[in-house]
Amino acid sequence: MTIKLDSTHYSTVVTCDQCPWWYGFADSKSEGRVVGARHEQRAHPEDDQARRMLDEAARRARRTGADQ
Repeated sequence: MTIKLDSTHYSTVVTCDQCPWWYGFADSKSEGRVVGARHEQRAHPEDDQARRMLDEAARRARRTGADQ
């Protein structure tokens, strides 16, 4: 299972390769990671790709002091 983010300057579309009928929207890439992790937790609790992506981005942001 893979959560993908398609970001522009204005928005992010979140998709799941195992759920072609599902998609999410967010205002930023960081919010898109949250949307993807939430979908993964609800629909694919056995996977952790999106939640790891969210955790890694949070660690980078804390280290650099910026929103990734």
